[in-house]
Amino acid sequence: MTTLVIGIFGHRSDAALAIESLRKSGIKAKQISAVTKQKNTLEIISQDTGIGKTESGNGNSGLFGTAREIGVGLDMIDDTAVAAGPAARKLAGADLEGDGLIVSLISIGIPKQDAARYAEHAEQEHILVIVNVPEDQRKQVSEILEQHQTLPLESV
Repeated sequence: MTTLVIGIFGHRSDAALAIESLRKSGIKAKQISAVTKQKNTLEIISQDTGIGKTESGNGNSGLFGTAREIGVGLDMIDDTAVAAGPAARKLAGADLEGDGLIVSLISIGIPKQDAARYAEHAEQEHILVIVNVPEDQRKQVSEILEQHQTLPLESV
């Protein structure tokens, strides 16, 4: 049986170093996903760590995507999550305000009460690193993530 282990990071470098440490310990890229509010941040992490292409969700490209990005930049419309890794298709494009990201996090197996807090972290531009591993690797993965300046779930 597999379980999800999640680390919350305030800085891109901490998240990237944690992912690199996970990869060096034998965790495969296909087991690691990341989600945040900042597309540029996640693109750099994705490129540096090889966890997969960054996805922004349906409708976030082309002419309307450009208009949307301008609206987000001017705080005229809500932002959406960007994600990379195997969970990207379920998480990318989820609204950060309201319950869009919460529902998406629940759909990948995160308990409802925790999903709301994780979504708050993403709204604050923190980076969520989500690792899907067998139960017997849970402790090892948690320890690796904690070595790289993780933020407590309750800190929002």
